[in-house]
Amino acid sequence: MRHENPTITRAQQPSSSSVSSSRPGPSAPSPALVVGGTGMLAGVVRGLVADGRRTAVVARSEEALNAPADGAGPAGEVLPLSADYSDAGRFRAALRRARREAGLFRLAALWVHTPGRETALPVVAEVLAEDAVVVDVRGSAAADPTRERVPPPSVLDRAPRDYRPVVLGFTDGPAGPRRLTHQEISDGVLAVARAGTRPAREDFRHWTIGRVRPWHDRP
Repeated sequence: MRHENPTITRAQQPSSSSVSSSRPGPSAPSPALVVGGTGMLAGVVRGLVADGRRTAVVARSEEALNAPADGAGPAGEVLPLSADYSDAGRFRAALRRARREAGLFRLAALWVHTPGRETALPVVAEVLAEDAVVVDVRGSAAADPTRERVPPPSVLDRAPRDYRPVVLGFTDGPAGPRRLTHQEISDGVLAVARAGTRPAREDFRHWTIGRVRPWHDRP
């Protein structure tokens, strides 16, 4: 059966893997950080601002930072940060400015490509509250059954921090499997960010937006 709208599912991993304990997410007014919020995650920024959050958004160009604020509504506030996360010094300076203005971030939604993760993620960790919810968005390759599983980044996945990995899958359209739209991705990421708890099961691996099985269906 075909489904036009993607669903969020939960994948499993071997029981030997450890996960953070289940607990409530942060309250709505706490500040949030979005890396990658001027393109694919622009809808996440709008949703967090609508929730009343003061939301810092990182982008490489000041012009791109205008997009997430459009249609965000008056409930919260967008704090634009012009920085490239591949430049650790500039990225750190921008995040520290935001931390001074907004305080430690209790929610973060991250879309950081693999080449920049080693540099960017430790910098992000410096401005997170100890118990922050961290939604780490990964491409569908993270679910490729032919690849060795990459462990979660230790700098983010440490108690009492609530690390929530999300894998982007695909969905079904009239002509067959298709890629997710930016809005579908944003809706899924927001659902994970707003979830009250992370499953405490030992076999929990990640959330999936859409589906990744069977793998040969991937468009």
